[in-house]
Amino acid sequence: MIAVSTASLYVWPLRIPLRVPLHLASETITHAETLLIEARDAEGRSGWGEASAAPTMTGEVLAGMAEVAQRYLAPALQGRDLVSITDIAPLLARAIRGNPGAKAAAEMALLDLAARRAGRPLCDLLGTRQRDAVPAIAMIGGATDAAVLEAALAARARGFRHIKVKLGLRADPREDAALILRLREAVGAHTHLSGDANMAWTLDAARVFLAALPEGALDYLEQPLPDDDLAGLAELASGTACPICIDEGLHGLRDIAAHRGIAAGFGLKAIKLGGLLPTLEADRLVREGGMRSTLACKIAETSIGAAATLHLAAVLPDVGWGISVTHAMLTEDVASPGILLRDGQAWLPGGNGIGVVPDAALLEKFRG
Repeated sequence: MIAVSTASLYVWPLRIPLRVPLHLASETITHAETLLIEARDAEGRSGWGEASAAPTMTGEVLAGMAEVAQRYLAPALQGRDLVSITDIAPLLARAIRGNPGAKAAAEMALLDLAARRAGRPLCDLLGTRQRDAVPAIAMIGGATDAAVLEAALAARARGFRHIKVKLGLRADPREDAALILRLREAVGAHTHLSGDANMAWTLDAARVFLAALPEGALDYLEQPLPDDDLAGLAELASGTACPICIDEGLHGLRDIAAHRGIAAGFGLKAIKLGGLLPTLEADRLVREGGMRSTLACKIAETSIGAAATLHLAAVLPDVGWGISVTHAMLTEDVASPGILLRDGQAWLPGGNGIGVVPDAALLEKFRG
């Protein structure tokens, strides 16, 4: 049992430029829009949580997340003496329906605060630590094939062994397939190479893409079809040896069972599931169903969100599909000391709680 008492909740909606725009099939991202929440106890100790806006995943925008946190979540949590970290989710659920991103940031902040009060790293509250470093995914969304190849080779040179490329930007899916073949040749057979179409294709287009690839060219294909086309995904999965990973199609724990027999795995994000503890439960259900998972921050969370995700990854049974932390995409990371990426590995920060804290001046600089 870990007790946590919250005196107040503070919100920091941030808008931070990316170093290089990230091109997706649906949009080009130039700025991260992300919400930081600070939970402060009566003794002045603070815990921090983060969740980025993801309208196509959660339906939330940054201004709405900040409003929900201030108007609904803060009053529900203020002055509460929680006997256990498992008391957090019911309070958040009763405060307002939906809004999993805002709830995830609040839950992370409370978990960080609880761990700091206990004088322990957050991972020790979540489970038994399995590792201190996790294979990091290099996320690539270049506007041209040349830019994608250059970025992939640069990532390999920095030690990354997991590379994910954004697909669906080209008029003909066979052009995407040709790019994957060039990438596979460039990065070698031992690189974990995945592709993410972000719901860009129809069933016919996805079939054309997969038909143009030899078996083993991709380690998995993420969300090729719209998230509501479960029948199309089932048909696609039955006709290919390429593993299908579900991302946008995962909105809650019940979606795991709905995709059983279709998905080889799931992209797990705390913003979709409402926090770290529900994500931990999702991973358990995924593995119980004989599937795999990959953990991800939304583009582009700071080292606050990245650190919390790494603490979760530290206790999972398997991280072979890697973890996506995207703080390095930002022109400035508001957190200190930040997450260390070395030799393609993301390293768990030391210290209590999540191990990092934001810089007050940078919070003000990027306040949205």
